[in-house]
Amino acid sequence: MQLLQTSLRYFEEVARQGSLRKAAERLHVAASAVNRQILKLEAELGVPLFERLPRGLRLSAAGELMLYQIRQWQRDERHLLETLGNIRGAGTAEIRLATVESLTDQLLPTLLESFSQRFRALRLVLETGMTESILEQVQIGDADIGICINPPPTRKVRFVQRVNLEFGVVVAPSHPLAEQATVKLRDCRAHRLVAPSGEMFRGSTLEKLLANSPYALVPVASCNRILTIKSLVRAGLGIAFLNRLDVARELAQGELVFRSLSDRRLHAQLALCVAADRSLPPAGEVLLEHLRVALAAVDES
Repeated sequence: MQLLQTSLRYFEEVARQGSLRKAAERLHVAASAVNRQILKLEAELGVPLFERLPRGLRLSAAGELMLYQIRQWQRDERHLLETLGNIRGAGTAEIRLATVESLTDQLLPTLLESFSQRFRALRLVLETGMTESILEQVQIGDADIGICINPPPTRKVRFVQRVNLEFGVVVAPSHPLAEQATVKLRDCRAHRLVAPSGEMFRGSTLEKLLANSPYALVPVASCNRILTIKSLVRAGLGIAFLNRLDVARELAQGELVFRSLSDRRLHAQLALCVAADRSLPPAGEVLLEHLRVALAAVDES
């Protein structure tokens, strides 16, 4: 049974990512291990679940049916757990929250600790990711609530709250820009840039800034984790462009310095969302309201 669960979990992740390598990175295992599980599952079922393409994998007709059935099982299982939770008086058994990484550093831990004191029998499942994957998780039911940055328009989720976060330059305390009371974009030309990469960069406030900038800002390093970007800046490798909430803890501890761009009024939009076609369990509605109030408090419009 455990082997079957592993195979199905690997299958679902490959289906989501369209790539063995990307699925393996998300699952924190070797790509060869993922491939073995997929081949074993296909041999057991006697049908191919994926079409092998030059640039990745695509679900076959049988794979589409398998994915639909897995997600139906998951919904049925969660409904059963929620019902049992209501019988026990817990309100619900589990709530899944998908969020951008920066919120897990300071804002969410305090809020969730307070919430869990009220709903002691409740199990919170917290997963971090990029905006695209967060929206997908909310849409397909893998997450009850999502918090993302600069989401694109979509009718498949309902945005409960949108707040603006000030976007500016982040530097180490010893950096020359830290000594300036105000910073303009042209002041950044002479300094190396630590930038986000891949999905984290696409659609970001920084992408829009660089696209409209008359100045060439060339990254000395790029990475797909906020934590890594902050560590590199703190070590003096270069400067970064982040929103103030991304570095709230480091600012409070004096590890980094935030400077607004005096010639560019820029904001990143933080959005709280739920599925447009599903309702939340009672405890989920309470958590949603807690999150809405907490996000409204950090709005910097």
